[in-house]
Amino acid sequence: LREEFRDLIDDHEHIKLRAGRLDFLDLLIRVRDLVRDNATVRNYLQGRFTHLFVDEFQDTDPLQAETILLLSSNDPTETDWLNVTPAPGKLFAVGDPKQSIYKFRRADVSLYRQLREALAARGAGLVKLTKSYRSGRPIQEFVNAAFAREMTGDVASGQAEYSNLEE
Repeated sequence: LREEFRDLIDDHEHIKLRAGRLDFLDLLIRVRDLVRDNATVRNYLQGRFTHLFVDEFQDTDPLQAETILLLSSNDPTETDWLNVTPAPGKLFAVGDPKQSIYKFRRADVSLYRQLREALAARGAGLVKLTKSYRSGRPIQEFVNAAFAREMTGDVASGQAEYSNLEE
């Protein structure tokens, strides 16, 4: 389909360029490129933001993840986000992989899992929150019974793993 729509996509890009307009994806690409490719900007932003809190991390797309990791890096010269080790205490991310099923704007549970494992391997802490304060035991037992065997965490299909709710 990409090749079928290539002319349409190219026309759309030229119309945006002539009008001086950017869409959301354009903004993400330009920010990522600026942070990755411009050491002065990267160093400034790494110093300016001493702590990064990312909520809904399961909805982070690859461009956002790259920017976040580069900004949190303990090595200001590192430009490959997949090699970044965040400075201790600088990055705090909260996410529920079970909510990544929506694939919101290129979010994917596989990316979430890859980043979580890579960060943990580089010394980042991982805390699983399983206590539910919103529902009582009967609802928790029902939800656990319904989803524990269905959400297997199958990597090949990009499925999230299930964590039982606790009272």
